[in-house]
Amino acid sequence: MIQAERQWELIAEEQRYFLDFALFCTKAPIAVETDGDTWHTVPDRANQDYLRQNAIESRGWHVLRFNSKEIQEEMETYCLPEIQKTINSQGGLSDAGLVPRIFYPKTDATQLSLFEKAASYTLDTGVAENLEL
Repeated sequence: MIQAERQWELIAEEQRYFLDFALFCTKAPIAVETDGDTWHTVPDRANQDYLRQNAIESRGWHVLRFNSKEIQEEMETYCLPEIQKTINSQGGLSDAGLVPRIFYPKTDATQLSLFEKAASYTLDTGVAENLEL
């Protein structure tokens, strides 16, 4: 399993970016960007991607980009081998940048609609309390 941080915040060139996936390696971190076709095939938006990538790389990050077709049809044959090859070229994974995670089991998890009441959980006890949104 590849340990990655999702939606990693990075400030570069006075801009605030959220990387799709951040991998922390011994030599340099890797940003894995997953480009949806709807957004990234529009010429103006593609130009924004280049500016974003240049800003991220100027902060010492190595950037890998994968489009929807590659992700859906070539994950095992192209995307993962490229990620693994890049991890190895950057000295292997390091846990230095990872955020510690604690998972709390919750058996009745559901997606709420906008106006439904949410339940608040006390993390230490797991007891639910109803809240008004």
